[in-house]
Amino acid sequence: MSVIFGLSVVVPTFNERENVPELVRRLDNALAGQDWEVIFVDDNSLDGTADVIRELSRRDKRVRLIARHNRRGLSSAVIEGALAAASEIVAVMDGDLQHDETVLPRMLQIINSGEAELVSASRFLTQDGAAGLSSDTRVKLSNTGNSLSNLLFRLNMTDPLTGFFMMRRNVVLRALPELSEIGFKVLIDLIVSAKPRPKVKEVAFQFRSRLHGQSKLDNRVMYDFFLFFIEKKVSRYIPLPARFISFALVNLIGILVHMAILVPSVSLAGMAFNSAQLMATVVAMLFNYTANNTLTYRDRQLKGPKFYFGFLIFAALCSIGILGNIGVAAIIHDQYQSLFYVLPAMAGAFITVVWNYVATQAFVWGDNRFRRPVVRQQLAVLGDTSTQVS
Repeated sequence: MSVIFGLSVVVPTFNERENVPELVRRLDNALAGQDWEVIFVDDNSLDGTADVIRELSRRDKRVRLIARHNRRGLSSAVIEGALAAASEIVAVMDGDLQHDETVLPRMLQIINSGEAELVSASRFLTQDGAAGLSSDTRVKLSNTGNSLSNLLFRLNMTDPLTGFFMMRRNVVLRALPELSEIGFKVLIDLIVSAKPRPKVKEVAFQFRSRLHGQSKLDNRVMYDFFLFFIEKKVSRYIPLPARFISFALVNLIGILVHMAILVPSVSLAGMAFNSAQLMATVVAMLFNYTANNTLTYRDRQLKGPKFYFGFLIFAALCSIGILGNIGVAAIIHDQYQSLFYVLPAMAGAFITVVWNYVATQAFVWGDNRFRRPVVRQQLAVLGDTSTQVS
């Protein structure tokens, strides 16, 4: 007879090998007397985290593993884990031991009582609850993000950016069609995307200091927040994915970079226009590629030799986009000569952005053959020459 679990705990992991056994032990103590399972969603960790989880699962059937291949991202890991859960109640927590597992029974009690569909564990309900934040920068990022989240998304929470919460699985199912692909903070995304919005209650917990590993948070989180906000507001009218919005914004700044190189080179340095135009085009193209690699595709970021090879492909594909821009603009201008010339130019530019986005996503940041060396690196680190299926 199959076991029906009362609680499924989803734990996204990336290089958390040393923390996993201790987390399972702590869950066992905190949830004594409860039917529970823990689902680790591992994003191709290079330190052997998945192997540690597999070994634990052989001894304890409550331990499960989802090993992801060529996919990364905290939000998508949470959603995949929640959809795979055996229980109708799902908790989400980090694998770095900073979340206090002893709060889980209280959260489960609130869900079962019907007080709320979603219970959020807050670091800011008590004066020293956020003591585990590793730096002043993290404190400032959290405070800024919390304030903006409450203001822009009509929330009334002390800690909407927390990664520690529990919900009925139905909340995920209701939110699924509207979830963002940028993966900013999954808690906010779930609350904002679920129709109707779930009833939320907060409980306090003590945020611990990290024992092993390193934090994955950096300053780019504010850029992700900006994209998340734009996507949620724009999607009401035009269903544009967050990656496309980011790609278009980078291209817009790239135009300014182009002009910042071209105008001084011609007007001040006296360079021939063709030479200045070529130089400005190359610089702007390099800016676009680097910015997109760092921001738009940070979860698929190319490094080392792959970065330079990727730029060559990017430049070739964008050159096709430039030809398309000129061709479309010329056709529209010839057919509708009464139109203000800026309109055909804008149409050509739009075609270029769309082409560049679709083509580069497929062949620069989305081609599995191009990214295969990452897998070979992982297998070498783990000492495993067999084919992994995940």
